[in-house]
Amino acid sequence: MAAPPGIGGIGGIAPAAPVGATVPVAALGEPGQESLRRLTALETGKAFQAQVLSRLSNGDFVVGIADTAARMALPEGTRVGEQLSLTMVGREPRPLFLLERPAAQDQTSVSPAARLVSSLMQASAASSASAPMAALAGAAPLAAPNAPLQAAPLAQALQGSLEYSGLFYESHVSQWAHGARSLPQLQREPQMQAAQVIPADSPSELQVIQGMPGMAAPSHADGAPPALDAAPLIRLQLETLEQRGVSWQGELLPGQAMQWEVREQARDQSATAQPPAERAWQSTVRLELPALGAVAGSLQLQGGRLQLTLRAQDGGSAALLRASGGELASALEAAGLPLDLMAVRHEPV
Repeated sequence: MAAPPGIGGIGGIAPAAPVGATVPVAALGEPGQESLRRLTALETGKAFQAQVLSRLSNGDFVVGIADTAARMALPEGTRVGEQLSLTMVGREPRPLFLLERPAAQDQTSVSPAARLVSSLMQASAASSASAPMAALAGAAPLAAPNAPLQAAPLAQALQGSLEYSGLFYESHVSQWAHGARSLPQLQREPQMQAAQVIPADSPSELQVIQGMPGMAAPSHADGAPPALDAAPLIRLQLETLEQRGVSWQGELLPGQAMQWEVREQARDQSATAQPPAERAWQSTVRLELPALGAVAGSLQLQGGRLQLTLRAQDGGSAALLRASGGELASALEAAGLPLDLMAVRHEPV
């Protein structure tokens, strides 16, 4: 039977859909110790989807996560009904979540973080690949005053200064997510130390690390978190990727400057891809020593073959290095690094 005019026909008005029965909704009370107990039992490192259920009179929010309700302090602009992505990163003294807020699907504007990265990439591309690399600043001398200079502790201190500089933060987060790095290790990164974390004595039930990693800030003595200028670190990350090398500048001892640079040497782009073991790397250390003056040592490693070049700005220092070359070669061989070639030059460092 044809529909009457104006209903589902020429008039374009569709028949009304049946209305379902209303579903009673239980009143949501203040989340308490039971929800805290459930959330503390969640798996660390696991991501959870959550939903903002309501906003309390003190500005906190009630969030539904893992079949329970919890009270959280969330960033301004959070809306009731919004979907959140929360990653469990700690349990003490309260459950701690990393908050990632994805952009809306219909959003076409570019975020401030994306604009920052874009501008830094353009600046990096404008610079020459042969220009000196920007140096990562060491936070403290590698050795204490009057301490004996031993290779193993110095190497460990230099590795730690580079590893926890924040330069490799994103890869370390990925390692942590896959269980290859612990949370205390991750918390040594400046981005984590600078994160805006709700204080432990906050009335909120949970602690939430807000925003994009690396865009928050460290705490002052008065507890106020100032804004962290992430641009220099992001620029350094981009230059590291562009130039395939990293430079560190700090102090060997208090008042004794040291520069260290590691760079992957350029490969023939037309050749087939080299396995990691066959790639060529160069590591250069520059020092101002009390007895030798300005000296530099460059190690080149490729396929297990090691070459060493020593440079001294003073002619007498260069002669002394040549005379001691045999002892240095023996020490390297004893450490499992036999030299393929060693050269000592008298030239500017």
